[in-house]
Amino acid sequence: MNITTDLSRRSFLALGGSALTVLAGLGLAGCSGGSSTGSGSAAAGSSPAGVTFKSKTEDRELKGSADATKVRVGLIMGPPSMGLSQFLLAAKNNKTFNDFSFELNGVDYVGLSAKFNQGDYDICTLPSNIGPILFNNDELKNDYQVISIDNLGVLYVMTTDSSIKTLDDLKGKQVLAYGQGGTPEYTIEALLKKTGHAGDFNIVFKSTPFEILNLIQDQPNAIAILPQPFVALAETMVDKLYVPISITDEWNKAFKKEGSMAVTTTTIVNKKFAEEHEQAVVEYLQMAGKSVEWSLKNMKAASQLQEELGTFLNNQVSLAAMPHIEMVSLTGERMRTALSGFVKCLYDANPDSVGGKIPGDGFYYLPPQGYLDDSNTSVSGEDVPTDGSASGDLQ
Repeated sequence: MNITTDLSRRSFLALGGSALTVLAGLGLAGCSGGSSTGSGSAAAGSSPAGVTFKSKTEDRELKGSADATKVRVGLIMGPPSMGLSQFLLAAKNNKTFNDFSFELNGVDYVGLSAKFNQGDYDICTLPSNIGPILFNNDELKNDYQVISIDNLGVLYVMTTDSSIKTLDDLKGKQVLAYGQGGTPEYTIEALLKKTGHAGDFNIVFKSTPFEILNLIQDQPNAIAILPQPFVALAETMVDKLYVPISITDEWNKAFKKEGSMAVTTTTIVNKKFAEEHEQAVVEYLQMAGKSVEWSLKNMKAASQLQEELGTFLNNQVSLAAMPHIEMVSLTGERMRTALSGFVKCLYDANPDSVGGKIPGDGFYYLPPQGYLDDSNTSVSGEDVPTDGSASGDLQ
């Protein structure tokens, strides 16, 4: 069966010329994309080699108004939103202090970035290299900060060619990929440079993962690099599909000395909104963290909500993918440590991948002491029940 979708570029095209102008400024025009890679742990307060931070979490009051406010949130379909089901339901049922409205933008992070800069959203989930690009672009109308990491490693090599076992086996081959101009492209680029495989094979980027899924079915011995949950979806569509290489595992081996963990997606806030309504940003992080924690403990129950909420296309595929999409809710200094290390590796491979320079203290939002539980971290799924036995809604 072939897949068609109207999710991928509709919102981008609807923005017209103004969006193209914004995207040209971001260095993203003509691109579409999705996710990235990584796994590991981050120690609070430490910094990657060559990156120094002066700010620390402080015991202070929340900034701005204490009154409830409307919060407009733009989400990418897939990994960054699949763990938010309980938050979305709580907002829908008016069980939050602030009025959160969520808009799913398919897999079109390009259009989402443009709408974010135009002021359509206060908070957005975006690929992890887009936040630094926004932060480093002085010509944009708004200022931005990163408030959380949402996913770690989700990229895999999949193929119908059973002879492919390692990166060495890809030499001279054509490899389909998704995410040009975003985290997938630059993660792959940094990894191949680090491992000495740069230029060994021809990477052909496609505009959506659905296009690649169709090609995998039609082309003998096709090879592709895709993020979960699209790998799980492909396994339901293609007979004798092999998934021989985890880009996450390859990254961990290659960058072990640097201590870098690859980061797929992050949540970004409009800085002015955060200063005027910090309590709303804190509630967002509290609710997101609790929702991710619930989803990790109740994967079966969480997967059954994906179609209803529009966070993914298929509940059954979601269940298969959830143990592999590295859902997290890293905030504060732990977020800064994890993300800054990854950004440093991307910068070393290609400075343009993060907007030409490494963001400093001002990019990383640190909430006041006592407002967030700093224990939210990566869970691969191996230690988490998937039968929904630890059921229960967020209160």
